[in-house]
Amino acid sequence: MKKNVCVIGAGPSGLVAVKELLDEDHSVTCFERGPGLGGVFRAEIGPEEAGAYDSTMLTISNYMMAFSSFPPPKGQERRYWSAGEYRAYLSDFADRFDLRPCMRYRTDVLSIAKNDTGGYTVEVAPVGSPDDMVAHQFDAVVVSTGTHRVPNFVDLPGQDDFAGEIVHSAHYRNAEPFRGKRVLCLGIGETAADVVNEIAQVAGACTLSVRRYQPIVERYPGDRGHTNDAYTSHLLHSVPLAAAGAIMRAGTKRNKRRGRTGAARAVAAWNSKNKNFFNHFLTKNEAFVHRIVDGSLTVNASGIERLGKDYVLFKDGHRESIDTIMLNTGYVEEFDILKDANITDVRRLYKHMIHPDLGTGVAFIGWARPAAGGVPACSEMQSRYFALLCSGKKRLPDRIRLLALIERQAAYENEVFHGNPDLRTLVHYNHYMIDFAKVIGCSPWRPAVFRDPLLAQKLWYGSQTPHVYRLFGPHSDHRTARQTVMSLPSAFKAPEILATLAVSGVSRVLIALGLMKPDPRY
Repeated sequence: MKKNVCVIGAGPSGLVAVKELLDEDHSVTCFERGPGLGGVFRAEIGPEEAGAYDSTMLTISNYMMAFSSFPPPKGQERRYWSAGEYRAYLSDFADRFDLRPCMRYRTDVLSIAKNDTGGYTVEVAPVGSPDDMVAHQFDAVVVSTGTHRVPNFVDLPGQDDFAGEIVHSAHYRNAEPFRGKRVLCLGIGETAADVVNEIAQVAGACTLSVRRYQPIVERYPGDRGHTNDAYTSHLLHSVPLAAAGAIMRAGTKRNKRRGRTGAARAVAAWNSKNKNFFNHFLTKNEAFVHRIVDGSLTVNASGIERLGKDYVLFKDGHRESIDTIMLNTGYVEEFDILKDANITDVRRLYKHMIHPDLGTGVAFIGWARPAAGGVPACSEMQSRYFALLCSGKKRLPDRIRLLALIERQAAYENEVFHGNPDLRTLVHYNHYMIDFAKVIGCSPWRPAVFRDPLLAQKLWYGSQTPHVYRLFGPHSDHRTARQTVMSLPSAFKAPEILATLAVSGVSRVLIALGLMKPDPRY
């Protein structure tokens, strides 16, 4: 079946949705509010728009950010791209697959509603001219407007009394406006790690307020030369969470005393204050820790009692003079353009993308955020699946089965990620990708792979980059995918592979004997 499909948003998730739909020979129109593609990574972001800051370096490596159909240039080492490099990659991706004719820039989508013919009416207007609304008819709609769109401006006790400036990191570009100021930074995450790091280097004083010690993973763990996502292997995934957590706590305790650098010891000291390392989103950026080490940043985890005119009072009684507050408080989800369903929790969507009341008519692509791993990889799997659904080559489970799957997978995510109960987009990268590969029919684990022992070994202890799922199945490119997978060095040495296999085997015996907690069922 060939359908007429609307895609909303031309960021990474929207672009891959367009590409996969075109692969299935659907007609696609993509509406984008901005003047160009790239989403938050596009150039010339306005001062009031959420976007990348000047020094942005991605926290996911190039081989995890790249789509499986378009790997990084042959021979490029595994490293972190800058925002500019990723923007160039997305532009090349659009050119490679001829996506630009589908784009309609500077267009606001005002509403999405079911029509009388079984499709959807999408009302759009030029940005700034809502009275010039035009209604278009589509068979299906993809919403890919992204999770970094509506900043979460939290209300702080005593905020009305504070005379200084309150800004959100969504609008941060560089640290120069904070030079010489006394800054309170609220919250820590991957963007915040850079923002806090930069502000602390130029501010007169900088204090970081956190509710919890969010786990930190260094960009290059142990200075071994491998990016942190190089460890997302089937091998490591075979170790139950209970065993992995115990090993992590032991390693953290050792590194607090014996870390090779002050920063390594400080990361360990930070992580030691959170006993449930793998039950949170992992902050894959340790930049701000260097400012703790050199004394330019202080941390308070007691919580904010209240603000005064020019100070903050913490719940431990400590008072700090401030004139600026930087909110690193994330974003809120907003789906008000959709008129036929109320989306309040993306975990109530199948695979974080399909509402049971909307079925294959509407898909939300880009709301699966791995604790370790890349959003683009998950968005690509969602896009591949939705394109096949639109073609009739795949079918959704019946409603009873669909609701049961949503309930089970939401229960898994609620239990595993209990450390961040409000971060509803969180998924377990390996579980999500492996299960989705079975649904799509692109799992690499099939008899054919064992006729290639070197590839089978790499699939087991190598990184689970998106290219693993382009070896077989719909629109596969075995030759290119194999070259990419085999080109990446393993992060594990032979003794570590053997030790991990031993831990996995022993753990499963202990689970069978009732002496270790099993992982929840995904």
